[in-house]
Amino acid sequence: MKISNVQEEYLKTIYLFEKDNKKVRITDIAKKLNKTKPTVNYAINSLKEEGLLNYQVYGNISLTKDGELLAIKILEAYDIVYLFLNEILKLDEKEAEIEAEKMKQSLSDETLNKLAVYVHKTLGLYDLDCGYNIGNYRCIKCSRRTKKKEGDK
Repeated sequence: MKISNVQEEYLKTIYLFEKDNKKVRITDIAKKLNKTKPTVNYAINSLKEEGLLNYQVYGNISLTKDGELLAIKILEAYDIVYLFLNEILKLDEKEAEIEAEKMKQSLSDETLNKLAVYVHKTLGLYDLDCGYNIGNYRCIKCSRRTKKKEGDK
C-alpha cells in the first residue's frame, strides 16, 4: 500500500502516542503536527477509509493491526536510511534526518532490505543474513533484539 508522506506522519504520530499509552484525539494530533483540526479530521478519515485506523467522531483514534504494522515499517525504513546517512556517510544529524525523511519513501522494500543488511553488517549491529524483510513484522522485531555477539562475523 502506497501512502503519502503526510499520511505517514499521521500514522507515526498516532503510533508514538499509543506507544506512550496515551489516548489519541484529533486535538492531540493537531497540536503535535501544528495542523488545524479540520485538516487532521480530513487526514484521519482518509486513513480510516484505507483501513489503517479506527475512529468514531469525537472519539479516540487507534491504529488497526495493518496501521500499526505500516507505522512500524515506516519507522524502520527511516532508521535504516538515517543510520546509513549519519553513521556510514557521516552526514551531520540534522542533514541525515532531513535526507532520510525524503529518501525512505522512494526506496523499494527490496532496496531497503539490502540497505538494512549492509548497514547492520557495516556497523556491526545485527546479523541480518537470515533473509531480513522489512515487510515482515517478525523480521523487524527480530533485528531489534538479536544483537550480534562478540566474535561473530
